[in-house]
Amino acid sequence: MGVPADGWLSRTLRPKKVPVPWAAAVRAGAVVAAGVAVGVATGRPETGMLLAVGALAAAMRDRYSSYRLRLVHITVAVLGGAVGTVIGGAFHDRGWWTVAALVGAALVSGAISAIGLALSSAGMNLLLMASVWSALPLRVPLWWPPLLYLAGGAAVLLLALAAWPVRAGTAERAAVARVYREIAAVMEKGDAGHAWKVMPPAVSDAYDVLTGYRLSAPGHDGESVWLMGMLNAAQPLLEAVMAMLRRGDAFPPDASRSVTALADAVASGAREIPPPDRRPEAADEKIFAHALAYAVSCLRGDAEPSAAQLGRRRRQRLSAVLTSPETLSYALRLALCMGIATVLVSVVSVPHSYWVPMTVTLVLKPDFGSVFGRAVLRALGTLAGVAVGGVLLLLVPLGRPMVPVVFALGVGARIGIDRSYAMMSTAITPLVLILVESAAPVPLGKVLPARLYDTLIGCAIVLTAGYALWPGSWRVRVRDRLAGTVTAVADYLEAAFGPGRRRKRHRLYQRFSDLHKSMQQGLSEPPPAGPWTAAWWPEVVALQRISEAVIEAAVQARSGAAVPSSADVTATVAGLRRLAAAVREWPAPASPGPLPGSGPLADVAQEIRTAWSALPAGDRPRDPGARTAG
Repeated sequence: MGVPADGWLSRTLRPKKVPVPWAAAVRAGAVVAAGVAVGVATGRPETGMLLAVGALAAAMRDRYSSYRLRLVHITVAVLGGAVGTVIGGAFHDRGWWTVAALVGAALVSGAISAIGLALSSAGMNLLLMASVWSALPLRVPLWWPPLLYLAGGAAVLLLALAAWPVRAGTAERAAVARVYREIAAVMEKGDAGHAWKVMPPAVSDAYDVLTGYRLSAPGHDGESVWLMGMLNAAQPLLEAVMAMLRRGDAFPPDASRSVTALADAVASGAREIPPPDRRPEAADEKIFAHALAYAVSCLRGDAEPSAAQLGRRRRQRLSAVLTSPETLSYALRLALCMGIATVLVSVVSVPHSYWVPMTVTLVLKPDFGSVFGRAVLRALGTLAGVAVGGVLLLLVPLGRPMVPVVFALGVGARIGIDRSYAMMSTAITPLVLILVESAAPVPLGKVLPARLYDTLIGCAIVLTAGYALWPGSWRVRVRDRLAGTVTAVADYLEAAFGPGRRRKRHRLYQRFSDLHKSMQQGLSEPPPAGPWTAAWWPEVVALQRISEAVIEAAVQARSGAAVPSSADVTATVAGLRRLAAAVREWPAPASPGPLPGSGPLADVAQEIRTAWSALPAGDRPRDPGARTAG
């Protein structure tokens, strides 16, 4: 895993290389356009706008192959937007009461965003709709807008779940099969470093999908039991592969083909694969063959996991999350920025003044990536979107001719959300302009420049009151993530030679997945955060080497080699915990302390010493926000 050579701006602007979700994109365009068509047919464009906005909110969360995850994320996001619609309508044009309501909504939005991705989207939609409808008049009863909003979202949800009866379990099987396919790809590539890049997110995503499956499945159904068993069985297979890669051992003939056959069987729901062509002879082949045989036994249903293993769900204590410093900081920053934006648009008269607080809501989302990067992309996307929207509004009359245009923009917005925030903004800006203009028209000569100015003002508010004034917000928490991962390695080593290793192993993969995401986000930040993140890349690579050495020692011990003494395990774990403390307290002087010089953990000890030497030197970029832990 190397550091990209290009700068933070090019990395921020570069679209992601992901498959185009044509089905979800067509659903988005069709339902948004259908909402507008209803407004045209009934002669009530505000009705069409509300239906289309609800459909758009749902379409932006239609991002999961699992039908159960679609149900959860779309439903929660749309319900959040409906609550925001009620708040906005109730406090429309009420002066300081409007300001207070939006600040309160911002506090709630910021707090619930820390609980999970689904509630983060719900919080964003709540604040978006509250800010929009507090500025736009709705000349209908208060209960009517949220019902229309829910109806638009429900239409997307029904289409997104339409194939569930005939494709139930397909996405869950595909997620587990992906883990086996990645293992086979790692074997063919022969690169342990590549394994640490692709395997943690694959394992983590599979657990997420299965968690969503089991949350909505009645009891411990057979499919859920089987899939979780197959996911658990992939872990020792991956460990055997990692150990062999570290030693440079050759895999048995057709080994990767056998793993691919497992993946195909899981994806199709089959319970049998052809047996290996030959019996293993070398000791290394036997390690791999044992792990493969265990996975095959799980495929047949011979080794179902226990109820305790099936009950593993990643939960956060709600009180701890809501009272954490990060959550409180984000909620306060969001409330401050929303208060400034609302007061500003109350003082300065601009057409459809909701655009400034809407920009604040969309940009100030640190859990969605770099705030600075989102501000840049939002400004660029809005600039392009205003130009596109102006041309469309000039050339295409409002009403029936605009329906196919709305369809195309809805498709573009849904594709853009996966590829680039700038691309999404370019599509969604003219779409929102058209929806609002159809219900509450304003002369183009006023509205187009105002939208661009409002976006720049909103971005400026976020970058000053929500970013620059809070060192903790733009400080990349590289050291926190890295130290936490070192601690996870130490925890795994403590349990690696006993029965509790499976839970610790899952935690280790999750930590590495989070660390990689944090590093990628840090590299997209402007200096000094970007260079500071790059300075820690050698330590990440060294930590991967430590983990490989620990896995190798554990695999060897389970295959009959010497088991390290409890004293060596204790000393090595202590060395890892000292390394975690050194990362947190950097550049405070420290030393690795006594480590085993021989025995099964000698390689682990040597990798710890290497990691110590990989700590950034004094001439590295200064740690942003160095007064507190990075």
